[in-house]
Formats: sequence, C-alpha cells, structure tokens
Amino acid sequence: MSARPSPQAPDTPEVLARLTASGLRGRGGGWFPAARKWRAVLAEGGEPVVIANGAEGEPGSIKDRYLLRTRAAEVVAGIEMAAGALNAAGPILYLKGAFVREEEHLRRVGASVLVRRGADTYVAGEETAVLEALEDRRAWPRPKPPLPAAVGLHGRPTLVQNVETLWRLPVAVRDPEAFRAAETTLVSLWGHVRRPGVYDVPLGTPLGRVVEGWGGGATDGIGLLFPAGPSAAPLTADQANVPLDPDALREAGSGLGTAAVLVVGRSACPVAVAASAAAFFERESCGQCPPCVVGTGNLARIVRALEAGAARARDLASLHEAAGFMAMHGYCAHSRTAAAAVRGILARVPAEVEAHLRAGRCPRGGSPSDPFAPASPERAAIERALDETTA
Repeated sequence: MSARPSPQAPDTPEVLARLTASGLRGRGGGWFPAARKWRAVLAEGGEPVVIANGAEGEPGSIKDRYLLRTRAAEVVAGIEMAAGALNAAGPILYLKGAFVREEEHLRRVGASVLVRRGADTYVAGEETAVLEALEDRRAWPRPKPPLPAAVGLHGRPTLVQNVETLWRLPVAVRDPEAFRAAETTLVSLWGHVRRPGVYDVPLGTPLGRVVEGWGGGATDGIGLLFPAGPSAAPLTADQANVPLDPDALREAGSGLGTAAVLVVGRSACPVAVAASAAAFFERESCGQCPPCVVGTGNLARIVRALEAGAARARDLASLHEAAGFMAMHGYCAHSRTAAAAVRGILARVPAEVEAHLRAGRCPRGGSPSDPFAPASPERAAIERALDETTA
C-alpha cells in the first residue's frame, strides 16, 4: 500500500481552486457544486473517506454502468485524484449487488480502489444509505443532519460522489476554463425514441434537439418529456425547446436529475404514465419512515383509481393533501420527490385528468403505458442498448 499523503498535501489548494473554477457539479441527481462538497469535508479535518457512488438505480439510467464498462480506468483516475487531494486513504467504489459485470471491468483494469457491492433497491443508492450498507447494516437512508461531510462512514468526514462526477474530475481540473466553456453531460435517452442509449450532450442543448439529433427522433411524436426520469415533473411537447440544463429545467418546473431523459409518445395515456410513476415510488419506498410508506401508497392508490375512471374530484383533493404532507417529511428525498413528480405529471395534463373524471374511464381506451415498471419495454430497450454498446 502506498504511503498516505502528508496532512498538508501541497496540491490540495491548487486542485480545489481549479475544481472551483471549473464549476463542476455532481451528476448523481442534485447538481450540487463539487467544490463545496470538498470544502465541507476538508473543514472537518480528521481522516476523511472518499466513496464513489456507482449504485445507479434511476429507471432508464445506464450512464454510470456505461462508464464502468467502457471507461473504468478513467473513473479510477478520478477517484484517486479526489482521494489524493482530500488526503484520504483507501477510497471505495460502491455498486449495486447486480452490477457484476461492472466489478469485473474494474478488476480487469487493476483498479486500486476497494469495490463493494450492496443492495439492489433504488433507495440503496442514496448517499447515506450507501454508508449504512458499507457499515453492514440495512441500506436505509439516515436522518439528516448531520451530513456525510461531517459524520460519514464510521463517523469520519466523507465525500460521496457520483461515478460520472469523478470521471469528469481530471478533465475539469486540468483546464477549468475549457471545461466550463464546453461542458457536457451524459444523457440516458430512452422511451419512444429510435436510438435509445447513452450520449454525451452539451449542456444548453434544447431537449427536442437531443431527441432528434442523438435519439433519431420520437417514434410516436412527443407527448411528454421527462428530463429526469420519474424524479421530476415532465415537460409537454411545446416545451421541447427548454435547454438541457439543471437551472433552466428548474425554472420550467422540472429538473435534470441524472439526465435519464424519457420520451413518452403522443398515443400513450399520460394518466397511465402518472400511475406508473406513482407505482414506482410506492414499490421503491424502503419502509423506514411512515410519511413515505403511507404517502406513496396513497398517491399510487388514487392515481390508479383515476386511470381506471373510478376517482372523483375529492380524491384529487386528497392526493394534493397527501403530496403536501410528503413534501415536508421523510428521512430522504424519496418522499418529497414522489410528491413533486406525481403531482407534477397530473398538473401538465389537466384536460386528460378532467376527461378521466368526466368519462369514468380512460378516454383513450386504456392504452397501456407503464414505462417505470421493472420489465417495461422501454426499460428493456435501454438496458439492451447498454449491453450492445458495451459488449
């Protein structure tokens, strides 16, 4: 094992200054400035830990696994750079239990990091759930504060950063100005598109151009665009010119998240898609906190009833009440995200909601659309694209 850097590693201030100048933000969903995370860890002193989070679980997202299969050495270089700059020994790369091929690729390149695999649940990729798993406990999110930067793995200051973020780190630090001037992000493009797959797309590109230029166009026109998979409200077809940018999407009432961009065709029933999203959040609730368990169950029940034409206006009032409570409670973002996403989908299609209430059935004849189901055709296609690309 190589010697641990001295407490005052001479390159730390320079690396941190360059990282700050680059403006690199985390690609795990929150788009939080990486340099601010680093500073929070450094401020704690002690013996920090660096964890690369590769527990990708967003429906439709394959970008991190794509990197681990095709750019494993570059990912490791980014992890090593972060560990060196933060004076951290023994960095860890955490994967879901099912990511056997990814671990094999890491071992093939002689990765110098400890690779650990854990649970396959969606919430197990939340950064504090990762810490719990690494401490050999159930992968449940921790109540916050404290944040991992202050009290992380075994109580030590801990940097938990997404695989794509760390992959981009050396390039960002090498030439911060060039990185900032032409920043890109990996997009997992899936759904009703001709060419689902992973694409490195310049930030600021209109979403419609992403669908046409990289995805080969929508197979059924654009009904709804989900820039963040199920994790934020979608956009409608007339909003396809909104840029692929976290700030612009937030202003448009959506979000970018892990950039698992889902295209839903015009013929799909949007209420059925809302039911699919609600079922996903109910299914993936870890069961730890009642606001999330009860809340996601209520959302799913009401939207299923709406899809079947069995809901009434008072049921929608109950949905908004439940979502409002969920938005303020829960150990992690799952409860809040579920509330915002499900309510956001229905808010985009008020005429469809009204038509279901008025007709007492799906006015489209109940056209099946369940993209967030584990074995949906949309998810199967993007997973197939990953395997074909990385064979």
